[in-house]
Amino acid sequence: MSQKEKKTPRFLIQTLGCKVNQYDSERIRSRLLRRGYQSLLSQDDASPDLIIVNTCSVTAESDRKGRQMIRKLIRRHPHARVMVTGCYSERKPKEIERIEGVSEIVAIQDQENWVDRISEEMGWGCEDQDALWAPEQGIELFEEHTRAFVKIQDGCDLRCAFCSIPQSRGRARSRPLDEIRDECLQLVRCGYPEIVLCGICIGHYGRGLSLGLPDLVRTVAQIEGVKRVRISSLEPQHADDALFDVMEERGDVICPHLHLPLQSGSNKILRRMRRPYTMDYFLERVQTARERLPDYELSTDIMTGFPGETDEDFECSLEAVRQCQFNKVHSFRYSMRENTSALRMQDHLPPQIIDERRRELDRLADETADRVKSKYIGRILEILAETSDHANAAGFTKNYLRTDFRSAAPVPPGTLLPVHIEGLRNGRLTGRALE
Repeated sequence: MSQKEKKTPRFLIQTLGCKVNQYDSERIRSRLLRRGYQSLLSQDDASPDLIIVNTCSVTAESDRKGRQMIRKLIRRHPHARVMVTGCYSERKPKEIERIEGVSEIVAIQDQENWVDRISEEMGWGCEDQDALWAPEQGIELFEEHTRAFVKIQDGCDLRCAFCSIPQSRGRARSRPLDEIRDECLQLVRCGYPEIVLCGICIGHYGRGLSLGLPDLVRTVAQIEGVKRVRISSLEPQHADDALFDVMEERGDVICPHLHLPLQSGSNKILRRMRRPYTMDYFLERVQTARERLPDYELSTDIMTGFPGETDEDFECSLEAVRQCQFNKVHSFRYSMRENTSALRMQDHLPPQIIDERRRELDRLADETADRVKSKYIGRILEILAETSDHANAAGFTKNYLRTDFRSAAPVPPGTLLPVHIEGLRNGRLTGRALE
């Protein structure tokens, strides 16, 4: 069959979970596009020939959402070939196999090789091997994104009592600095003003490479044309002075925001969770960052209902919210995960208590976040526009505050512009773009 006669297959990627999964999906998308495939952006688009579901498994609810999405897509597109990958399929492939209509399960480490194999098997797409990138060459676009995620490492060497992710992602391993820099450079050249550095445990970056996360952040911040460099979720013990030094030195580019997952405000529960820090240490890191970095903001993860959590322990978590003044708290119910030490612990809590505590935590967190955001009313902040609908647009400040704003003219996504902050509505800043 000649190249002109070859079918142009359509594919749909659906991604659940973290920025690392989103990055992995874009790696798959890039290789499929270079094979001559056509990318669909919505489940409602023309019937896809191939569906890839990239799953998450951070909680039991994540597993349920994965199964739900897979079944929904199979019902909607019964003739498509359905591939499932990601953390859920790594942990529980048998559960995925039992879903009628799943064509195959692909290991995370085999995702890119799978693209070549499926193209050869189906006789689809481009035969010109020069059109392909080697796996180490990275990606150059993020569909439907104005910020580009760049995975700097994968895997985790921590053994938190509640977490199953190391079972899915393996040991910590880092990408070479030159490879990351080249990928970031290409993304900046393609028009992405913000680079988000992400990974499973990015504080482990550089192990075995004779460098660390601060070295990488400094290198990316020096790329000509980059407007913002954002550090993704970071374990509290890795928020060290060396990192703050770089954030302070390059405050013109590096975003003054960190997501530090606290998990609990109780030292007793932190020990049971096998988290290697205390509440006092966490508070000291927060205070140090705020003293050194103007407009520094902080978000976090907090879990309710870990085995053995008493009312007093839960109150410690509430007090942590009051003291740290987070601009966002991602709350989670404790979820039993196979092959974790927490599963074997005594004193598991009833679901209704876990849910009640989460609702109370959410109420306090929302009230606190509103106070944090309100202090910016009356100021002029730079916003990176992500969505736009005629005179209305939305985007993020440098310190990661979601902002809705009006504009006299349409604002193309990816535009950086000054916005006068006028108020707060439904947890989001509101304002007016300045001409």
